[in-house]
Amino acid sequence: MNILISSAGRRVKVVQYFKENLNEVNGKVIAVDCDIKAPALYFADEKDIIPRVDNEYYLEKLLNICKKYKVDAILSLIDPELEILAANKKVFDELNIKLILSSLEMLAIGYDKQATYEYLFEKGIPCVPTFNKVEIVERKIEQRLLEFPFIVKPQRGSASIGIEIANDLEELKKLFAKEDNLIIQPFYKDKEFGVDVYVDLIDGHLVDFFIKEKISMRSGETDKSIAIHNREISSLIRDFVVETNFRGQIDIDCFEYEGQYYISEINPRFGGGYPHAYEAGVNFMKYIIENLNDRVNKKYTSYNYEAGNIMMKYDNVKLI
Repeated sequence: MNILISSAGRRVKVVQYFKENLNEVNGKVIAVDCDIKAPALYFADEKDIIPRVDNEYYLEKLLNICKKYKVDAILSLIDPELEILAANKKVFDELNIKLILSSLEMLAIGYDKQATYEYLFEKGIPCVPTFNKVEIVERKIEQRLLEFPFIVKPQRGSASIGIEIANDLEELKKLFAKEDNLIIQPFYKDKEFGVDVYVDLIDGHLVDFFIKEKISMRSGETDKSIAIHNREISSLIRDFVVETNFRGQIDIDCFEYEGQYYISEINPRFGGGYPHAYEAGVNFMKYIIENLNDRVNKKYTSYNYEAGNIMMKYDNVKLI
């Protein structure tokens, strides 16, 4: 079995974890990126270069690479590419190449923070209130339903890019005057958690999840975290999987605010903090390989890791 990891970037550990698991079934990891200097390329069994996802030759080049390396499945690590892959699923189906991702509909919801809020709210799943108009927030402030500060960020995006904090109405209006397609969220953040979730690709049941309390962040990714067991978050994740139609690996951000727990964002891909889960024994690569072999994974029953272990990222060097 050969798995292609697209837009590999800096996700060296994801490449290494797949190599560890594929070695057991005589498989290979092919890493591709638009940047020859992407570190993860040099930890794969094979590497190649593709155009940026907005290039007109992107899909053609990707398909040629798939044929060259006899790829069985594709996994992407960036949000914009996920939607392109899902939109072209029929093309990959014709080549018997499986896509390790959610449906196009679910990917579009996950990438759009306003759509995420509206979708979860409709399903009755606790989520951070999200608004795309200053006037709505202004009315709720007057009604004493909301108060400053607010988080302002792009409606579509990831990696904490473009996040601002507005401490009064003047700041909020200035931010909206400078940029389009922004959303506003109240500062629901007494504590922040990341949850790595795996939903079976075949029948959509919950297979496993890992909860970490975030201690510090760097460039939008978890830099230090501690593994926890939490009954309320566990219940929230179970309800989320039952009520939604996401598949495969999902990175969910949760906040605790005044004793309640809320989903903040859904990233239907591997998150930057996933290495903590894997090192603690939560092996999504194994689940993916099972699904790619048309085998359904066992349903989730209980925590598969110990609470209390701490992850600390550090930088290493590789000369090529």
